[in-house]
Amino acid sequence: MNTRFTTSDLIRRPAHTKLDNMPIHVGDIVYLRPADGPEIRATVIFNAPIDGTITYTTEVVPCGAPAQKAPGQRIRFRHEHVHRIEPVRRGAR
Repeated sequence: MNTRFTTSDLIRRPAHTKLDNMPIHVGDIVYLRPADGPEIRATVIFNAPIDGTITYTTEVVPCGAPAQKAPGQRIRFRHEHVHRIEPVRRGAR
């Protein structure tokens, strides 16, 4: 199953959280919340400024949920859609 997400399908995290200024790097694991369905765990594979805002691309890390077992699923999102970050770099927090 290859599901296509857009930023309108993702829930933004609450404003003014500790993640607001935390950098996201290629290789980091991020957690996204779709409006419908379980939380998504994905690895950042690319980032680029688009229209003055950095847009990230991830590849979904397969886990227990059936919707997340298809290889190669990619999601584009912005920083405000990230609810948790697992930095790849030690001491990056």
